[in-house]
Amino acid sequence: LTASYPNLEELVWAQEEPQNMGAWRTIRHRLEGAVPDGVRVHYVGRPWRASPSEGYPTAHLLEQDRIAREALGRSDSAPG
Repeated sequence: LTASYPNLEELVWAQEEPQNMGAWRTIRHRLEGAVPDGVRVHYVGRPWRASPSEGYPTAHLLEQDRIAREALGRSDSAPG
């Protein structure tokens, strides 16, 4: 699939779960092995956490917004 994108420079994996949960820990090595040399595999999501949830609805919505913006290349407009 990545061969279909000859100008690919970066592959972004975005997930809602913290980095130590969800599929990232399993898929990372497969993605790194599947992309051509020089293509960066990048994680976007919550940092490592003991809990999968933010705990507060407002904090959750802010984090969801940050993840979506960063994954779509708009991290410059993310809060903080």
